[in-house]
Amino acid sequence: MKESQSQTWLFKQILRLRQTAINWMRILPGNGNSIFFWTTPWSPFGQLINFVGHNGPRQYGIPLSSSLASLWVGETWDIGPARSQEMEQVQIFLSTVSLSEHEDMPEWSRLGTTPATNNKFVSAKVYNYIRESKPLVPWHHVAWLKKGIPKSDPLCLLCNLLPESRNHIYFCCSFSSGIWRNLAAKLQFAIISDDWDDTLQGLIRYTGDNRLRFLTILSWQTLIHELWRERNNRIHRSHFKSQEAIFSTISSTIKNRISSLRETDPMESSACMQLWFSLP
Repeated sequence: MKESQSQTWLFKQILRLRQTAINWMRILPGNGNSIFFWTTPWSPFGQLINFVGHNGPRQYGIPLSSSLASLWVGETWDIGPARSQEMEQVQIFLSTVSLSEHEDMPEWSRLGTTPATNNKFVSAKVYNYIRESKPLVPWHHVAWLKKGIPKSDPLCLLCNLLPESRNHIYFCCSFSSGIWRNLAAKLQFAIISDDWDDTLQGLIRYTGDNRLRFLTILSWQTLIHELWRERNNRIHRSHFKSQEAIFSTISSTIKNRISSLRETDPMESSACMQLWFSLP
């Protein structure tokens, strides 16, 4: 399968990991119908196209599309003499294999060079295999102390009611939702729900006056920045602002941003400022 524009970003990332995943997979031959001789990892040598070489199909007269079943003729393997040490190893292994009526069976055979104890996928082993490994530094016991200060309270620092997450802060949190709803009312922006994805989709689909749309998105961006700054100030400085104070800061920031446009487009800057002041 090849990548296409219709596929999602996540699906494309999964497709790009196919070659990596092959290192951990093996297809145990049954009837051989679903196994491609050159490209399926059915032997301990992985993909034979890489082990024997890309000239293998032409050199041995076995087409790239050949299945393992197509080479099993009369209870024996119909393969010519080996012309390389690699192909000799393949044929030695083939002498221990015979096809049956059973379906071919996939399994998780190994991670790197360490044989797996069973055919189950183990995410921890995959993570350790693909991550960048470095030797332990001499100060790791100082940085990671088992009995040290525990992690901070997982509750949202803005409302202290629910665990903190992106979707909670923006804008399921009662504190942040109150500010966003006031801004949206001022800008005449209809809020479908407090969910992050719903809000994002609403902004994407926004139609109407271009200047009002600009002010709405600018207000949304400024609110995100101010909420995150408020959250950090509460952690590191024990400094708390009210909803009204944050709303006032957002208003000042927007007016300053509109004013900064005066040098490049004075007419647009003036029109946006008048629109902002005309909003209730």
